[in-house]
Amino acid sequence: MIAPLLFTWLQGADFYRALHREAVEMLPIGDGETWLDIGCGPGLVTRFAAERKYRAIGIDTDPQMVAAAKRIARHANSSADFQTGDFTTLPAESAQVVSAASLLAVLPDREAGLRSLWRLLHSGGTLLIIEPTNQMTSENAARAIQNGLPQKRVLGLRMWANARQGNIVHPSMYETLSTGSLRFLPLLQGLVGGWILQK
Repeated sequence: MIAPLLFTWLQGADFYRALHREAVEMLPIGDGETWLDIGCGPGLVTRFAAERKYRAIGIDTDPQMVAAAKRIARHANSSADFQTGDFTTLPAESAQVVSAASLLAVLPDREAGLRSLWRLLHSGGTLLIIEPTNQMTSENAARAIQNGLPQKRVLGLRMWANARQGNIVHPSMYETLSTGSLRFLPLLQGLVGGWILQK
């Protein structure tokens, strides 16, 4: 029960919400297309996708995370839907957009996980990866806070940096996919990155 409470608390931090919203807004407004948010946790990215007119579905293996996401979505009057499941078993070409925020770094086989995410996309679809960069260190997090981040739950950035320092997904992995295009968006003063890959 600790993880859903911790991640729900973190999603209430202004800096955390802002960087994920900025990443989602890099994609065009939807028209009812399916957006799968894999490893959705309490559903922040999924809800942002729903606000942008996608049929947004969050998938997580943790039933408690999914229950938290459903509660928050009801409270926010969000159309986002949430399901418990293993994304590696979903049908190929299930979505126009697939997103994964802070997921790859916790998978036992990151490359296999990335290929499974890629498999879920329609031809012409978009994969959005949000992960801390090699700039996510305790020192840089402290500097970002000093540079004037909103103070609401800013302790969460220190915790995130301490947890992820040295556990970074190397961006060269994304180049192993046969992409039509690859864009990088620095987020949160470069501590986090958004990688947008077109299939």
